[in-house]
Amino acid sequence: MEKDPEQKGALDLKSEGNAHFKEEKYELAVTCYTQALKLFSQDEKEKEKLKERGVILKNRAACYLKLEKFEEAVNDATESLKILPNDSKALFRRCQGQEKLGRLEGAFRDARTLIHIEPKNTIVQETLKRLGAQLQAKTDRCRTTDGLVDEMFTSLFNNEDTDEKRMQAVKNLVILANDEPGAQRIFRGGELPRVVSLLNSGSDEQTVAMLKVLKGICTNSKLRTLSVLKEVSLSRLLALVESPGDEVATAAILVPQQALDSLIPKPPDKKINKDQEPPKELENKEEIQGLLTLLMDAVMSEKVGAEGRDAVIDVLIKVIPKNKLAVELFVKVGGVHKLMDVAACTASLESEDKEALAVSNNTRMHISVALAKMVDSFSYHHKEKEPLMEDGTAAISQYLAQSSPQAHIKGATALCCLFQGVPEAASTVLGQEEFLAKILALAERKDHVSQIVASETLALGSSEKKLSTVLNLRALPVLKDLYHLKDDSIRVRALVGLCKLGTTGGGTVNDQTFAEGATLKLYKSVRSFLTKSKKDMELRKWAAEGLSFLTMEADVKETFLEDQQALRSLMELAKAKDSSLLYGVCQTLVNLTNTFDKPEIPDEMKQLGEFAKVKLPKFAEKDGEEYVKKRIRKLVEEGLISALVNLSDTESNTSREMISRVFTGITSEQEHRGITVQQGGVKALMSLAAQNTEKGADFAAQSVAKIAITMNPEVAFPGQRSFGLIRPLLMLLHPSKTGLQQFESLMALTNLAQMNDEVRRHIVKEKGFPLIESLMFDEYDMIKRAATECMCNMVLCEEVFKMYEKEDAPTERVKLMTLLAGEEDFEMSRAASGALAVLSSSEKVCKQIIKLSSYMDVQKQLLVSDKKELRHRGAHIAANMIASNKEIATKMIESEVLEILMVFSKDTDPETSMIRECAERALESAVELNLIKQNEGKDSS
Repeated sequence: MEKDPEQKGALDLKSEGNAHFKEEKYELAVTCYTQALKLFSQDEKEKEKLKERGVILKNRAACYLKLEKFEEAVNDATESLKILPNDSKALFRRCQGQEKLGRLEGAFRDARTLIHIEPKNTIVQETLKRLGAQLQAKTDRCRTTDGLVDEMFTSLFNNEDTDEKRMQAVKNLVILANDEPGAQRIFRGGELPRVVSLLNSGSDEQTVAMLKVLKGICTNSKLRTLSVLKEVSLSRLLALVESPGDEVATAAILVPQQALDSLIPKPPDKKINKDQEPPKELENKEEIQGLLTLLMDAVMSEKVGAEGRDAVIDVLIKVIPKNKLAVELFVKVGGVHKLMDVAACTASLESEDKEALAVSNNTRMHISVALAKMVDSFSYHHKEKEPLMEDGTAAISQYLAQSSPQAHIKGATALCCLFQGVPEAASTVLGQEEFLAKILALAERKDHVSQIVASETLALGSSEKKLSTVLNLRALPVLKDLYHLKDDSIRVRALVGLCKLGTTGGGTVNDQTFAEGATLKLYKSVRSFLTKSKKDMELRKWAAEGLSFLTMEADVKETFLEDQQALRSLMELAKAKDSSLLYGVCQTLVNLTNTFDKPEIPDEMKQLGEFAKVKLPKFAEKDGEEYVKKRIRKLVEEGLISALVNLSDTESNTSREMISRVFTGITSEQEHRGITVQQGGVKALMSLAAQNTEKGADFAAQSVAKIAITMNPEVAFPGQRSFGLIRPLLMLLHPSKTGLQQFESLMALTNLAQMNDEVRRHIVKEKGFPLIESLMFDEYDMIKRAATECMCNMVLCEEVFKMYEKEDAPTERVKLMTLLAGEEDFEMSRAASGALAVLSSSEKVCKQIIKLSSYMDVQKQLLVSDKKELRHRGAHIAANMIASNKEIATKMIESEVLEILMVFSKDTDPETSMIRECAERALESAVELNLIKQNEGKDSS
């Protein structure tokens, strides 16, 4: 009976999926199986179709295992077993999936069922033995945990125990709760209400401990977190955060922080799952909103101290920005507006009336960082940022719209905070004539607070290009007046504003406001503040900010580098743990090393610019290559590398990019690569490559590549560290990257791939093989050669070797490698023939080689080359080809190759002994196959 078209289509898809699976194209196989399943009936009456459905589910489970999607694999295998009870493959796949997911009991049950079905299967025997041992260890651990938890609670609720023993039990319970088995035991044992009851009674020490237990229970579990939130009311948590005891308040903040961390999902990694879309709604939205409201109530509470308030804002920095849906919810609960209100409270008002909210010297910076990270979560989606920016500007406008100078000071202070976090939003406020006029009016007031906040606002606003015209007209004379005051704290801020407007006017490198030579005068003023004593850190911080603009000028760079005291002052700031210093220091280092983006202007554009009288960027003689090299050498001698390692701890991606740029400048010179490794630069670079802007990650990876090219990787990247380099290096092979980045990455990977097979397998696991292979077709010879050299090392990996053995490879891999071996370029030929020397040990590969019509020409070209290395590779390949099978050997013997090999076999030169050995091996194989007689392959003497 002929099958219906629907079933036939499904079977075709199944066959296609099977073919993809054999080719290790698991994603494509999953797609085919999924489409096939949609066509198959689930009707139990149609047993034949149902059986096919079970087989496809079983096959898709195998794909999911390969893709490390273990939950999906278990689900498919389970569905398959409903249709095909006790099917050994489905059982084994479910067993594998459950083991990977840590469900040892289920995996053990499946293995035990399997051993009854296939008692002689050694793989099943080994699996059962391994699972039994793991399960026993887990049981022993759980027994221990169970006993400890019971013992602790017994002691805590036993009135006969001493206070000392009870407090020891409290401490032990904290340790248990912060370990996954302990947290799970407390939760599943129904002990959560008892923990909460201990929270409500006893000493502060006990309260702190129970809060830490609750935090442990919330860790890595939505279910446990939701149960904690049901058991402990948000009002109770707020009361604990408001506690006068700092230890209790700090511990209380950890609970909502951990709860949010467990409930807010991280967005999918686009590098791993390109097609996976992030969810459009938050799960557990109500609970997340409640926690955000709790945090904002704490931020605005008069009972919360300065340290507690900073700790709450730190939660916003660490947890909220990881998901833009959470940021949107934060805006919805009025979070941004409240943060701006707190920022306004950081104003230094000369009044007897103290602010209701306690703040620290760091509060404003914490708010700036929180806002910056939240805006970054929206990436380039400007529309999505708008509500956050509008809330921030609206909050500030409320202060500036009032008539009171005190309100203007608070508004200006909040505006400074916004400039440091979301400058584009702050620019819209300062750009309004009404508000700019009020800031300028503050500058004209004679009191210290008004003048300092006005000078700071104008200095920060001077960085913004869209404000440059209006500030040059309105603010420049005001800044000059402020600079001539006696108060250093006002003068230094005004000086920074003058530096920004004077060097760039907020525009291009040549868009100068001041006359030539004025920047060197500004530098002398900045230097006087930069070299002040350590107690004047605030002045030095502002000086670093000014220096970051002045060092755009080549003359200032050279003057600064000759000024040892100023240079050492900058290095001291770079090593100081102060995030507010970061931007100025990093930008200065980028300027000094010339690692900023340099515009490439064609000659025609330059001529057009001159004709139109438009200023185009140009670079001075002192920014030439030799000057830059000398500057970098001087900076390295003064401790630049250790300073960069120290700076790389920052969470600011903007600063991380600048640090990566400077590292690229350093590692561009081979003389600095060794000291970069010695001073911890590699570890810092790997961190920078993992978390950064896209450009910053590329710069960090390129620096690592430069080090890996010239240094022994076993010395530079000992132990498992080499594994961490592979992913960032592979990212540089993407078609969107520059040719230099691709070339340097390939060279680095070539060096790494010769270390050991573990490294080579890791390159394959990270999907490096297709990237390297694709660049073997590149239009640029250097990249093509580098890719071939890398592949020459990669074929030593069994998985890569097998890919070349496949006759139906879509890229005709063996054919390409053979043709490349015949290239006139010596290095290209050496790499490709080296790969063939390895691959030709396989009969399957030899069969592919011999099919190529031009193969004998390539073989002969290698054998008669004037390069000893190529002759050796050619003889090795010939020996492998003859040894592969009689048919191939016959073709080789019937060609001119035999005569050349016989000549090689009689060569007595010690330097060519390896070539002679290959020739002798080839001739011996021919004798064994009865293709030549013994005396033909030997010297008659």
